[in-house]
Amino acid sequence: MTFETWIAFTAATAVLLVIPGPTILLVVSYALGQGWRTAFPMAVGVALGDFTAMTLSMLGVGALLATSATSSRCSNGSARPIWSGSE
Repeated sequence: MTFETWIAFTAATAVLLVIPGPTILLVVSYALGQGWRTAFPMAVGVALGDFTAMTLSMLGVGALLATSATSSRCSNGSARPIWSGSE
C-alpha cells in the first residue's frame, strides 16, 4: 500500500469517526451524566477499538474473510462464544 493511499484511508476513517454514532453518543451521555472521569476510560477504549478495526481492515483481513469460506467459517465459530458472552 502506498503512503498516499494510507493517508487517504486514515483521513476517511477519521472523518467517519467524528460523525456521532451510537458509541459516541454513549460516551457523551456518560460524560454529561457521570462526569469526565467515568467517560474518559470509555473514550480511550472506543479509540483503541476503532484503531484495531482500522488496522485489521488496512491489513486486508476483511477481504481475506470475504473470499475464503473456510477462514470465515472458522472466525465465526471462534467469535460466536465471545459475542454471546458480551450480551
